[in-house]
Parts: sequence; C-alpha cells; structure tokens
Amino acid sequence: MTMHRMIEARREELLSRDAEETVAFVTQMYSDNALRFWNAPPHCRVRTSAMIWGEVIATEIRSTIGYSCHIAPLQDHVYFERSLRGRARLRGGGNDFQQHRNDLVVFPFGVPIIADCDSHDVNLLHIPHTLLTELAALSGIEPTAFQFTSLEPRDARSERFWGRLFDLTHHELTDPGSPVLTELVVQNLTRTLAAAALAVFPNTTMDLHLQPGPGAVPSSAVQRAVDYIHANPARPITVADLATQAGSSVRALQNAFRVQHDMTPLEYLRRVRLERARADLLAAEPSDGYTVALIAARWGFTNPGRFAQLYKQTYGNSPKHELRG
Repeated sequence: MTMHRMIEARREELLSRDAEETVAFVTQMYSDNALRFWNAPPHCRVRTSAMIWGEVIATEIRSTIGYSCHIAPLQDHVYFERSLRGRARLRGGGNDFQQHRNDLVVFPFGVPIIADCDSHDVNLLHIPHTLLTELAALSGIEPTAFQFTSLEPRDARSERFWGRLFDLTHHELTDPGSPVLTELVVQNLTRTLAAAALAVFPNTTMDLHLQPGPGAVPSSAVQRAVDYIHANPARPITVADLATQAGSSVRALQNAFRVQHDMTPLEYLRRVRLERARADLLAAEPSDGYTVALIAARWGFTNPGRFAQLYKQTYGNSPKHELRG
C-alpha cells in the first residue's frame, strides 16, 4: 500500500582538511552563509554529512577547527541543533548564547545568526518552516506573525523532553537502512517534532493571550468558508485554508464559527463529511462491494472504530446496519 512505501534518502557528505573545499561545501549546503577560519591547525579536519529525506534534513558536523559563520536569514527551513563537543557563541535576534556540550538550540526563521565555533561537533535537524506555521495557525497565529523568540528551550524539563525526541529522530533519519522509515513515518515523525518545538522553544503562540482581539467576521465571510467546505469535503482542508477563503484570520474565523454554528470550522467540516459518508452508505448496493471502512476512508475517517462510534452517536444506528439496509 502507498502509505507504507519505503523512501530513499540522498546523502551529501564531505571529509576534508582543505579550507577552500570546506567553504565551498558549506556554501552549497547552507546558501549565503559566510565562513571564515580563525584556528586551523596542521592536522585539522572537517566532516559533514547530511541525509536528505525530501524536505527534511538530518545533518552531522564534526570539526577540529575554529571558525566564524555568518548564517543568513533562513528562507525555507528552521534548524534545530544539539551540541556534542566543543563550544560556540551564537548571536542574533537579540540573543547572545554560549553553547556547550549537550545544549539544544533553535535557529529561528528569518533571523541572521553569527556563530563563533571552536572544535564544535553538532547534530542538526532541518524541518520546513511552513509545517511550523501550519501548526501555529491552529492556535490562531497568522503565518507572518509566527516566530521563535529565544534560541534555547523555555525550561529544564522541556529541554529534557526535547533532547530525547531530537536524539531519537536524528538517529533514525541518519540511518539509511532503518526498516521503519516509510513515507508515512517520516511525515508523522517530522510533524511530531514540529509540534513539540512549539511547546519547548519560546515563540509567539505562547504569547497568544497578549495578542489583540480577533476582530469581527461578517456572516458573508463565514458563508464563503461554509460553501468551500460543501464544495470540497473530500479535500485535505485545513483551518488556514478556510480562513483564506473567508478573507479573515484563523482565530477570527474560529470565533465566528462558534457564534454562528456553535462549533469550530473543522468540526463543521467533520459533520459535512459524516453526512456524505451516510449518503454513500444508504445508497450502496450489495453488488457494489463497498465496506464501511472503504466509505469512511473516502471521507477522511481513517479509524473505522472511531467512525462507527461517531456515526452511532449522531444517527442512532451503526454504519454496518445502514450499509446492509
């Protein structure tokens, strides 16, 4: 089945004692970064490897040199890093952080960082910025308003949790022979990592209670979102998609739906999908070969047990009863 399809990673790597070769590789992997060596002893070395799984990248950097790197504002990804050896000083976005062994940091999107490193070994995970903004939108933060506000975790307990999750994810993504890295696993592992990052590193979703009110949304705007749901119930619709259709913020649309429909936009979408599933169940003929699971999956209900429970709560009959007529 497609959902269990194995995927292959592309490896990019360098092992060098040559400064110019190292600069060229870093420039290729991390565009617009300016690298300058200030301590390169005769037997120095730099080893960098990156496993690229589509938009997700797991990197290892091992070096015995001292260097300064001006990291240009990130355009597509957010970098998360664990320091393994050596030390570094990170400056940018109002932060000045001395990084030591086992420290965990985030390199925020759109913020230039100056890193002064000395014999610094690190592991990095690069995940798409759009994934973080999609998750932040569920909290009512517009994509352009989302930002990490600190380089380090908010407290020691969060840091311990993040460290375990980071190490597990990095270990698996740097093992090209891992038997569990199907497309589905990589997608969900990355999504879990992104969701955890929003809870661990200070960011604008944590300051939502300080944001101004969501503003009023006219009934016509809510109706545009409703019409979009009814026209596209089988599509993978997000609340951000509905806000775009309505021409409003996510938070404002959520509040307006509660006022006008006594439910959230996604609850309304689920109700419409349930109605479509019921129509299919009632219309099915024995010769069609349809099953409850097949019809449920068509409308986005991937767990047949939960679908059956929701269906019976809503309509009073089990979906199997409806299908048999």
